[in-house]
Amino acid sequence: MVLKKEVVLAIGSWVLLMALAVKFSLIDGLGSAESEHIATSGWMYTRRIIMILFACVLPLLCGQKGLAAFGWRTTPKQLLIAVAIGIFVGFGNPGGFDPRSAVAIVLAAFHTFATELYFRAYLITTFARHCTGFWTPIALSAVMYGLSYLTVYNIWFHEWPYFKLAGPVLFTALGILFGYGYRKSGAFPVPWFMHFFGVLKYRMLF
Repeated sequence: MVLKKEVVLAIGSWVLLMALAVKFSLIDGLGSAESEHIATSGWMYTRRIIMILFACVLPLLCGQKGLAAFGWRTTPKQLLIAVAIGIFVGFGNPGGFDPRSAVAIVLAAFHTFATELYFRAYLITTFARHCTGFWTPIALSAVMYGLSYLTVYNIWFHEWPYFKLAGPVLFTALGILFGYGYRKSGAFPVPWFMHFFGVLKYRMLF
């Protein structure tokens, strides 16, 4: 089977992101501040800006519409469901961002925007043009999302030794959830809201 140019670029961009993350997050140790969501972490911004650039530019190189194809119109019902699911996920989130801090909330919005734009809007939209079935693009994107967490600094120093395996499995499952929300609604704000409300640590409010 001959892979289309845009699929090769999509997979290649992910491989490049993984390589950069291994270098800067793990080898150079810049991922420690990123994992703690420290606002002065330059690598945290750089990594996500690269994701946004890939999602915006790579489709255009293949003659696609880019951002216009990701779906921006949604309904109040879809957003309410997305928020409810996100809050449910957030209560079980041991990491994430402090909901008491305005800076942390802005960082959470930026982090989730970049992640969802790349892993859901860009990858799923790209794979969907060349894969049959509803679930295949979701599964491909989710596995790539889950594996990307092997480049998160703190996963290698977690107190539970099996988290190196459980972490990618957990985030693959979340990738399937967010991907389903995106494919079902056809609207990028749905997985973004799910993810944004899911990374806030609500337990800190009580």
